[in-house]
Amino acid sequence: MEIIDGLDPHQHAAATSKSLKSKIIAGAGTGKTRTLTARIAWLLSDSRIPAEKIFAVTFTVRASRELKERIEGNVGIIAHGLALGTFHSLAAKILRRHALECGLRSGNFGIVDEDEARQIMSEVASDPRAYGAFVPPEGADEKTLKELHKDWLSGSHAFASKALRQIGLWKAWGLTEAMASDPDRPARDEQTERYAAAYGLYQHELERRNLVDFGDLILKVVELFRNNDAVRQMEADRVEHLLVDEAQDANPVQIELVHFLTSVHGGLTIVGDEDQSIYGFQGGYVGAMADMAGSDAVSYDLVTNRRCTDQILTPANMIVGYNRRKSPKVLVSGRSGAKVFATGHVTDLNEAAWVAQEIGKLVAVGVDPGEVAILFRSNFAVPPFEEALARVGVASAIMSGSSMLVREEVKDVLAFLKLAINPYDDLSFLRIANKPARGLGSTAVEAITTFAKSRNLSFLEACEIMSDKSVDLGLTKSARSGINQLAQALAMIEEEGRYGRPPYDVVSTALEQTKYLDWINKQDDAADRLANVEAIHRLAEGFSDVGEFLQQVSLLTDGDPASGTLGGKVRLMTIHASKGLEFDHVYCVGFDEGVMPNARAIEDYQMIKPGDPWNGPQGGGLEEERRLCHVAFTRARHTLNVSFPHRRSNRKGKVRQSGPSFFLEECDLRYKDMEQMLAADLGKKNGRKGKDRTSGYERAEGQF
Repeated sequence: MEIIDGLDPHQHAAATSKSLKSKIIAGAGTGKTRTLTARIAWLLSDSRIPAEKIFAVTFTVRASRELKERIEGNVGIIAHGLALGTFHSLAAKILRRHALECGLRSGNFGIVDEDEARQIMSEVASDPRAYGAFVPPEGADEKTLKELHKDWLSGSHAFASKALRQIGLWKAWGLTEAMASDPDRPARDEQTERYAAAYGLYQHELERRNLVDFGDLILKVVELFRNNDAVRQMEADRVEHLLVDEAQDANPVQIELVHFLTSVHGGLTIVGDEDQSIYGFQGGYVGAMADMAGSDAVSYDLVTNRRCTDQILTPANMIVGYNRRKSPKVLVSGRSGAKVFATGHVTDLNEAAWVAQEIGKLVAVGVDPGEVAILFRSNFAVPPFEEALARVGVASAIMSGSSMLVREEVKDVLAFLKLAINPYDDLSFLRIANKPARGLGSTAVEAITTFAKSRNLSFLEACEIMSDKSVDLGLTKSARSGINQLAQALAMIEEEGRYGRPPYDVVSTALEQTKYLDWINKQDDAADRLANVEAIHRLAEGFSDVGEFLQQVSLLTDGDPASGTLGGKVRLMTIHASKGLEFDHVYCVGFDEGVMPNARAIEDYQMIKPGDPWNGPQGGGLEEERRLCHVAFTRARHTLNVSFPHRRSNRKGKVRQSGPSFFLEECDLRYKDMEQMLAADLGKKNGRKGKDRTSGYERAEGQF
C-alpha cells in the first residue's frame, strides 16, 4: 500500500513488525501518527486482523480525530468497525455494558465535569469524618459568628479542592473506594484519613445519582476485571491487537487496563517518547512505556524530525541530556534555519511588549497569526501578553487545555440531555428547574429535590406527585403551576431518552418544550448565547446515541477542532496545553528563575515507584521541568524565541527580582538584554547626535 511504501526505513520496520508486542520510541516530529496509521493498515491487510478486533487508544479527542481521518484517508473501507478513541471513551463503553456489576443504576450514567464534582464534594465535606460542619460557639456575637462562618467556608472549600485532587490521584494509581474504606487496612495520618472518608462519601453520592467522574471510567473497569475473571476474559477476547498512542503519559491504572485487555491475544503496539513525559501531576511517570510494553516487546526508534530545524533541535536535545538517562537524546532534522533568539527584559511587562511587537512585525509581512504561539509555564503569566497583543492590533486566543464547556447555555443544553437518560441527575435538574422562570423559587426547587431523594424517585415522578392538588405539601398555587409546567417538559425529554432518540432530536424537543430560546433572547448577550446553543446543537447531528454524545463532548477541550475555529489568532497557552501541536513561530516566555523551572514542582517532587496505590509515582521534579522545556521547544517549525524578565510584578503590584533560568545555560543559549541595549543606544544618540541610528533591538536582531 502507498502508506507503507512512503515510510522511511525506521518507520517501515516499526509499522510492519511481526512481533506480538512492539514499542515504538518516537521523538517529537518523527511521524508517529503516520507510523501508527501505517501499523494499523498493515495489521488489517497483512496480518488479516478484522477491524473490529483492533483497538487504538489516544490521550485526547484531537489526536483520536486526527488518527481516524488519517486511517480513513489511507486505508478506506477495510477499517470500518475499528475501535478508536481515548482511554476514557473506550473504557466508558465497557462500563456501560457492565454498569450494574460496577455499582451503577444503569448504563445511562452521567459523567460529571470539574465544577459538578466540586459541587458534590462541597456537599459531603461538612461530614464530621471529612472537614466537618460549622458549629457556632456559645455566646459569640453576630459579627464574630459571621467571621467564623466565613473562615469555615474558606477552609471547607480548600479541603474540597485538595480532597478532589487527592482522590483523582488515588484513582489514577488504582486505589478504589473499597480499598480506602477497608476497616482492616493500616491506619494513615489524620489528613489522609479525612481524604479517605471524603472519598467514600463522594463516591456514594456519585453512585446514588448514577454519575461517574473521569477517574471512575477507567478505575471501575479495572476493578471489575480484578474481581471478575469471566468478564475480563470476555472483554479481552474482543481485542486481538491494542495500539496505544502517547504511551509515555499513561498512569498506573491505565497501564493495568492495557494489561487486562491484552491478556487473551497479547497483541500490543505502543508509541511514545519518554522525553515528553510531562503529566506527573496526573499520575504519569518515566518508565510507563517500559511497564506497559513489558520486557518481551521489540523496540523501534524513530529519530528523524520532520518538523523543526537543527537550530531548534540542538537546545531541545541538550536540555533533556542533563537528565539521568542510559544514552544521549538523538533527534535530528538535517534542515537548517534561523538561530534561536533569546532575550532578557527589565520587567515582565517589557517582555510582553517586546514579544507583541515582534509578532506584529511577522503579521505585517503576511504571517498567519494562527501559526504563532506564545507558550507559558503557568497561566498566571498570560494577561500582560494578551493586553500587549491587543495594543498592537493582533488578535489572540487563550487555550487553557481545559473543558470547552464552560458557557452557561452550553451546560444548560447538556443538562437537558443528561436528564433524558438519567432522571436521577439532581445536578442537571437544579440547572434547568427554573430556567426559564416558572415561578419556582429556591425553596420550591429544594422541596422537589428533597422529596425526590427521600422517596428515591426520579425528578419527573417527584414533579408529577407534587403538582397534584390532592397532595398537600404546603406549596403555593404558583409553585404548583410551575412544577406542573416543569413536569410536562421533563416528561417529553425523558420520553425522547427512553425511546433512544438521537441527541439532535432530544435537544430540539427540550428547547421547544422548555421555551429555552425565549429565555435566551431576553439576555443581554443573546446573540453570543444563541450562537453557542446552535453550535452544540449542530455538534449533536453526527451522533445517534445521547450517552455517546455526552461522553464525547465531556472529553473535548478548548483546543479541539469541535470547539470552534481559532484561525487568524495567536495562540496563548501553557506548555502542557501545547502538547501535540506545532506552529511556524513559537515564543517561549517567562524563562526566569523560579518560573521555569517551576520552584514548587521541584520542591514537591518525591520519587516513589508505581505499585503503591496510596502514594503512587509522584510527578514533577527538575527532570520533568526539563522535559517540559523540550516539549515547548519542539513545537516550533521555523523560529523559536526564548525570553525572560529581570523583575516580575504580581497582581498586587509587588515586584520581585528575577533573572535568567539556568535552563538557558544548560541549553547553551546566550541572551541579549534588549531593554538595556536600547537604553544604552538612546544614551549614545543623546550624546552624539547623528551617529549610531540603529536601535538596540535592531542591532541585537542583526547579530543572530
